[in-house]
Amino acid sequence: MVAVESLKALDKSGVASTLFREAGLKRAEPPSCILDFLDRSGQRLCARIYKGPPENPHIFYFPAEYETDSTLHLLGTGLVSVGFSLVAFEYREIGQSQGDFSFAQVFEDAGLFYQASRLWMEEQGRGGDVALMGRSFGSAVALDLAARKEKELLCLIMESAFDSARVFLERSGVDPSLIPEGPLFENRLKMASFKKPVLFIHSPRDTIQSLTEVEWLVCESRSKATQFQIAPSGTRQELAGQVGELYLEVVQQWVNLRRGVRPPRKRRPRT
Repeated sequence: MVAVESLKALDKSGVASTLFREAGLKRAEPPSCILDFLDRSGQRLCARIYKGPPENPHIFYFPAEYETDSTLHLLGTGLVSVGFSLVAFEYREIGQSQGDFSFAQVFEDAGLFYQASRLWMEEQGRGGDVALMGRSFGSAVALDLAARKEKELLCLIMESAFDSARVFLERSGVDPSLIPEGPLFENRLKMASFKKPVLFIHSPRDTIQSLTEVEWLVCESRSKATQFQIAPSGTRQELAGQVGELYLEVVQQWVNLRRGVRPPRKRRPRT
């Protein structure tokens, strides 16, 4: 599903150090807890958990390249406040997972994270639906996993997604000469194969991917329930730090509608 040889070329050129230069996932803040699991070579991988009610939706999350403890904590505690759980993967080197970050390996790591999170839910007696979510770079990882696990998922949430990997990397500050030619993440192809509903959240002031550009990806969604939500915020980095009541209400209502749960009717004020 991904162009492995091209991703290996990205690893050799050291692109990750440029892309993740603003990341700051080094410590978990309460009330989160850490889920540990091993890769095939025995190295420790980690996920950060914010627990909501066991019967409600669980969102498996892939962070952005600029994610920090504070932005992840804001999202996790916010989702808990509306009754959801968040299980957030921590990339190698960037977070608390062991080993060096690798574009060629992160998609396999995502599958291991999914299995470990599912097992944790089973052991904890948690029967809620599972949705995938990714922010910026994490949206590409979430989409790849969603295409592989479609039948097991309720839906997919993509915040600050992107269509072209080359455009995304160049505008993120990566030297164009370090980006190999040809396909990389193949987001558009994967979106065209994914039939479950997708919620896109995007800022109109995003400097990495304009609304017009991301619409090319939105148009590939196969579900009539897909929604493109424009968030009143600044850049994608600023959007990550502005998860407020409106953001959480949109996510909560959209996910619940996929479960057949409608929001309560608001009573009209008496005249």
